Amino acid sequence: MCDTQDLEYLRSQFRKGEYAVSDHAIVEARKDGIAPETVLKLEQVAVQGKVIEEYPERERILMYAELEEDKLPIHIVVDYSFPEEPVIVTAYIPDNRYWIKFQIRKQ
Repeated sequence: MCDTQDLEYLRSQFRKGEYAVSDHAIVEARKDGIAPETVLKLEQVAVQGKVIEEYPERERILMYAELEEDKLPIHIVVDYSFPEEPVIVTAYIPDNRYWIKFQIRKQ
């Protein structure tokens, strides 16, 4: 599970640039209009975002943040199976049909 200490370590890795972004994450982000500085915007979500779901069996977390300059809510999934180099595996703009305030999954 990703506790507070683990989360802060992951954030520090992002701040230091010690992370990866999957091609899938970049493609999905751009399809949703998150561009042109896609990677930096996803990094911003990883550093400042809120963990809204945890998937401990897959060593992943779902994070949410709103990009101030774009007024866009963004979700990213971070794989922390290798905490020395976390990976943003996907990124997208959440659909409000499935999310309450983009942070709570509707049942």
